[in-house]
Amino acid sequence: MYYSEFWTAFLCENFVRKAVQLSEFQCPGCHDKLKSPLLHQHHQNSLLDKVRIYFEEIRRTLLQTLPELYTQIESKLPHSNDMANDREMYLNSGHQFLLQITSDALYYGRYISDLLDPIIDEGFKVNKKRKSNQGTINKRRASSINKTIADRPALH
Repeated sequence: MYYSEFWTAFLCENFVRKAVQLSEFQCPGCHDKLKSPLLHQHHQNSLLDKVRIYFEEIRRTLLQTLPELYTQIESKLPHSNDMANDREMYLNSGHQFLLQITSDALYYGRYISDLLDPIIDEGFKVNKKRKSNQGTINKRRASSINKTIADRPALH
């Protein structure tokens, strides 16, 4: 019940997307604003190289954010009538998966299929909407705080 191809695929996709993001973020060619793709490390490294290079850093991050990842796709996972137990079981299975997987097993394991890809992508879009909404809420709060401060009489 608590093994879900989708849950495993979602964790793997997180690994891959974060490896691509980190390779671009840490690329010396990007930092130096070089134009030629030949001078960009993130273009030179294969996807497998990127996963291998950043594997431990990403694993650590995913282990720390596992509850948030679960919340992000909870509605897409199969559940019993005990949601609290389901959450605990999925978090435990995700934790074990992340501890046991290797970079090569993740890359060659075929955890992500063409059937799961659109569902996984939808899970990422839901998270982007949440972050976007949170940013809007934070901007409103900041604006409200700034207005409150501006309305206060000056202290002399």
